[in-house]
Amino acid sequence: MDPSEKTKKKLQNALKLSGFNIRREFCSYLVEKFGDSGLNLNCNEIFDETIKNISSVLENQCSSGQSIEREHIERVLEVCLHSGYDHNETVFNVINAFDFPRLSYHLDRKIYQQDHQKSKLLAEPEVNSKMFLDRYSKVLQRTRRIFAHSLLRGEKNQLTLQTVDFLLTSSEVTLDRTLILGALLQGPDGGLVLEDPTGFVKLDLTHAKYHPGFYVETCIILVNGFYEDKILHVSTMIMPTGEDYVNSRPTFGNINYFGGPSNVTLKDSKRLNKHLMDNPDGMFVFLSDVWLDHPQTFQKLEKLFDQMEQFAPPVAFVFMGNFMSESHGTEMLDVLKKEFKRLGELIARYHLLVASSKFVFVPGLNDPSTPYIVPRLELPTYITEGVKKTLPNAIFATNPCRIQYCTKEIVVFRGDILNKLLQESLFKPSKQDTPNCIAKTIVGQGHLCPLSLNAFNVHWDFDYCMSLYPLPDLAVIGDKADGYKKQYKNCIVMNPGPFCTGDFSFKMYYPNYDLNEAVIDCAVDVADNDENAMEN
Repeated sequence: MDPSEKTKKKLQNALKLSGFNIRREFCSYLVEKFGDSGLNLNCNEIFDETIKNISSVLENQCSSGQSIEREHIERVLEVCLHSGYDHNETVFNVINAFDFPRLSYHLDRKIYQQDHQKSKLLAEPEVNSKMFLDRYSKVLQRTRRIFAHSLLRGEKNQLTLQTVDFLLTSSEVTLDRTLILGALLQGPDGGLVLEDPTGFVKLDLTHAKYHPGFYVETCIILVNGFYEDKILHVSTMIMPTGEDYVNSRPTFGNINYFGGPSNVTLKDSKRLNKHLMDNPDGMFVFLSDVWLDHPQTFQKLEKLFDQMEQFAPPVAFVFMGNFMSESHGTEMLDVLKKEFKRLGELIARYHLLVASSKFVFVPGLNDPSTPYIVPRLELPTYITEGVKKTLPNAIFATNPCRIQYCTKEIVVFRGDILNKLLQESLFKPSKQDTPNCIAKTIVGQGHLCPLSLNAFNVHWDFDYCMSLYPLPDLAVIGDKADGYKKQYKNCIVMNPGPFCTGDFSFKMYYPNYDLNEAVIDCAVDVADNDENAMEN
């Protein structure tokens, strides 16, 4: 048999096993195009990887068993031969929370896929329990994979991951090299329990030692100790380990898990990566708690804009609320509308900034919008229509939102969570260790706000909008607490700090810099007569 005919038949059979019936002429076309591009399908490793990529692209376009047409094949070639090239590639894009793709985990294929079920703001009661089960399942499959990789590397003293029913079927067991993964909850008698889908067990934390993190109700934790008289006496409590993007990436195939107009993730785009490399000094400015009714705000913003226009216009200014220091009662909408119009007129004076930079506005929880719950809609049009007329590059986003810049992924969330974590946590870290603990908690939980619904309310059916999995390059948590920055698992977690207190601090982020140097602490100088208004 002709070698090319053998390859075509092998390709057709492999795709059929994956659930896709492709006509023979399409298989011939694929083999021809792959051969022209130098892809050696006779190599088993390359062949298997190609089948995996083709299946992922086809699955994203049409359901298994559906007729495969010419346009589907062209899309396969576009993705497989151009490393993520897509006609909808965008250098800069802001994605609102309600436009985030909803994903579900396919247990048999061990891969995430698009979930086309429409979410509801007024969800059914059973969605509440499903929300926490989804959080647990996400951490579980990630933790199992981390443990499996450690075992494959031949690491000594490898821990064993177990479930609660492992304890419940034993009268007494010592968890020397065993960890139980479960959610920390309040039991029927008011005490703390560890629960997973197999059951729950009472906890005795008298002698527990805590690894860095915030251990609050509903967060998912790893514990070990000894089980006796139906009580788990905890010796160690550990936050689940986060996972680098590169290790999470295969679980998502070629789907666009981040959101935006592209059909595939743009992290692998060669064209966008080249654009990023060609603009090494491109940067973002992040400001939180920009109170437009504060007497000094416009004066300090004017100094900031003066410096930025002289220095180098950023890719984007990201302003986070709250945009008012106080509610102003029933007049709040009118006052805020007036202040935003004033802000637009101020920015419009800086022609270079207007031409070169985007201006993104993310509402705080006290800004006028939906009730005190996330995800949160963008600011009402009544407030923003004035600034949009003078500032065409103004983007009013939801809270949270995502920003894609070239191949970099940024998540922005405005929520005062640090004080709540400190108040409810079983472990109280030192002030110096707080940034480390919040980074490990958010990354370990894979969630922007791993608090109970009593502490911080989330729309049940939109909880996936708070996900941090796979990890972005930068997670910005706008909080009224002091600013911080911490790198964990190649993800930077940072808080710009409140702008309208102290020295009017903010942070600059350089996507092209080394992780340790990517975020710079800045402040607008308080002294009015100081020429150098910005201090690094």
